[in-house]
Amino acid sequence: MKLLDLSIVICNYNTQEVLQNTLSSIYKFTRNINFEIIVVDDGSTDNSVGMVKKYFPYARIIKNYINLGYSKSANKGTKISKGRFILHLNSDVIFTYKTSLSEILKFMDNNPNIGISGCKIVTNNGDLDLPCRHAIPTLINSFFQMFSMYKLFPKIKSINYYMTYFPVNQITKVGGLGAFMIIRRDVIKKVGYLDERFFIYCEDTDYCLRTIKAGWDIYYYPRIAVKHMQGGTTNQLKMKSLLLFHKSILLFYKKHFSQKNFFLLNLIVYAGIYIRLILYIMVKFLSNKIKVITTLC
Repeated sequence: MKLLDLSIVICNYNTQEVLQNTLSSIYKFTRNINFEIIVVDDGSTDNSVGMVKKYFPYARIIKNYINLGYSKSANKGTKISKGRFILHLNSDVIFTYKTSLSEILKFMDNNPNIGISGCKIVTNNGDLDLPCRHAIPTLINSFFQMFSMYKLFPKIKSINYYMTYFPVNQITKVGGLGAFMIIRRDVIKKVGYLDERFFIYCEDTDYCLRTIKAGWDIYYYPRIAVKHMQGGTTNQLKMKSLLLFHKSILLFYKKHFSQKNFFLLNLIVYAGIYIRLILYIMVKFLSNKIKVITTLC
């Protein structure tokens, strides 16, 4: 059986409205390739599945009856995909006239060393969505990123996880991508699927690192662009998302770094992650208190 050019795998959790916008934009702006869309609904309680069936009958749907998490859901979609390439796409990413999937697939076909590629992702206000390209994580750049200190030294490579020392429109070899990730099928055959221990967050960084270790390159290709509406799944449960994010950071560090580092350094890193979590919870608590006071006044 001849493979399609691309399988677009979208995981959805209670994002009916943004998912509808995303699907509409894909069908509107995708030309000159054979593609399929696979929507994996991760236990939504809204009418996401009904909406897809009604307005996008050609999309394939997998419905989880409980919330399994992003990695397990994305793997389900990937396993039934029929494309030469598989695009893992966030449900709140909108295609525009600048989104030419045929162009980025041609770029990958012409460069067989590229295992994964991503594109330029912009926010609602037109700025670059920084996580759309980043360096291979190290203790140094991760520390400066976690505490947002990289902003003080945007041109120093060793401490800048988000690679802001590169122009936003420069095709660049990177360490990882986010929200829009096109994976060569041969990578999946060799590297496998997403690590399902990551419920959400860091699963893409982990997969990119595994791909690099397996010998492929990862590229940021800004000649095409999408818009990240932000807000989909994680905005619904902000405190839970905060906890899951730090849990994923811990898992990522344990998996890739802890065995290489000495015991005391590991303790320092673990303490830093927990301190960051506590600080963020305190900031969130205080900001909520201020909102309540402001409302009462």
